[in-house]
Amino acid sequence: MSNMANALLNDWTTRDGIYFPRDGAPVSAYRQQWEQEAAFDHVRSAIATTGDGREDFATLAGKIGEVWQRFPSDQHIGTVLEIGCGYGRIPLYLSREKKLTCDRYFGVDIAETMLRHFLRYRAAFAIFPSAQYSLICGSADALPLPNDSVDLCLSSAVFLHMGKQFVQRTLHEIARVLKPGGAFIFDASFPNRYCPAFWPTRALNALSGRRPPNVLKYYTRAEIARRLETSGLTRKASGYRISAASWMLLPKNVWRLSVPGARQILRIAILRRASLIFSTFRTRGATLGVPFLERYQKDILKDAKNI
Repeated sequence: MSNMANALLNDWTTRDGIYFPRDGAPVSAYRQQWEQEAAFDHVRSAIATTGDGREDFATLAGKIGEVWQRFPSDQHIGTVLEIGCGYGRIPLYLSREKKLTCDRYFGVDIAETMLRHFLRYRAAFAIFPSAQYSLICGSADALPLPNDSVDLCLSSAVFLHMGKQFVQRTLHEIARVLKPGGAFIFDASFPNRYCPAFWPTRALNALSGRRPPNVLKYYTRAEIARRLETSGLTRKASGYRISAASWMLLPKNVWRLSVPGARQILRIAILRRASLIFSTFRTRGATLGVPFLERYQKDILKDAKNI
């Protein structure tokens, strides 16, 4: 696999440890938006919480979702691909806290600024120290990797910003490069179209005409399942599930203005879900209650504990 991957990357050019298309990284409003955000505050750009200039582990590995906390410890995986790797938040956590090792790591991101930070943090924190690294500044819908070459594909809070057709093309590419029986984990990737926490911001954006290139895109469970199936991922992996990554009834903020009482109301809603809504969900298998509160939905192809 390494020789074939290297051959494909030979069609790219390298600058200071990062691969770029020979004709240059794609110039688009989407890329420019991410470059601007990364230049201003790369931590905030990744996790919507400012780092205030701090570069310690706790800051850089902030907002780690439950799926990564449940990732099995002391695993070794051949080839890992990450879509939207940013400054390396997820590999940093998995390498240090879960002792994950791999033979080869491919990190793809549209923003060169993010990848520059990744290179610094890889050296500072010894992220996957024994792995062969390839950081790729380019589009995820055209991966310079051979068919059936990746054991595990990771992505966290990336697809939610992409246009839906771009997401579909990227899913097709992941299906192409994933080995039969391989695994992937997409965390906090698909905001729930029916979650009321998003309604105020969506309404204000619509009224104001405010629509940056990376504005959130919203999905239903059925749409996620359909996109997974049409991409070919369900044929490559041995099964999948769609579950809630977080819960929200009211937004904590609307255009960075705090919403009073949002956290308290959420706590009450979750308690009611535990005693009433969850039982309805279990006995009827219905979509009442539970998906209404789901803020993000995540797709896990092959449960992490089986990797």
